[in-house]
Amino acid sequence: MKAESAADKAGPDIEADENLGFLIHEAAQAISVAYGTVMAPLGLTRPQVRVIVWVEHSPGITQAELCDRIGISPMSMTGLLDRMELKHLVKRVEDPADRRVKRIFLTHEALKLKPDMDKIATVFRQQARKGISKGDITTVIEVLKKFKTNVSHIKEEAQQSNKRT
Repeated sequence: MKAESAADKAGPDIEADENLGFLIHEAAQAISVAYGTVMAPLGLTRPQVRVIVWVEHSPGITQAELCDRIGISPMSMTGLLDRMELKHLVKRVEDPADRRVKRIFLTHEALKLKPDMDKIATVFRQQARKGISKGDITTVIEVLKKFKTNVSHIKEEAQQSNKRT
């Protein structure tokens, strides 16, 4: 029989929660690196792919909204969009109501890449899900959504608490 570890004595939830957070982070990193690698033949980086997907989904999205959706700083986004403009993938247009606001649109060049991006993404998803049942995928999605909601609540509560101190 196996000897009980300190983690076992502390309770399974503590170890499981810590491992879950690390595993989510490591899985996200692995996905990002692999996805960037499979998109590289199109001349795209992972962040560029994310911008194209978000802008296709929300044409005219503001640069600030895009920062929030992708999770990068405004300064990093500016550099990313600068590089994408040089490759003729996006264009930034001043908002007529507020010249400080830049709205992002895809160019014809980016739209021409979309069919190949979609094919690569489909194969990627199929390979990534190999050996995993649809039921397990559904369960993982449900659990991750709940986990994300719970973590968002923790953040909001902490922000409120920090304001009071």
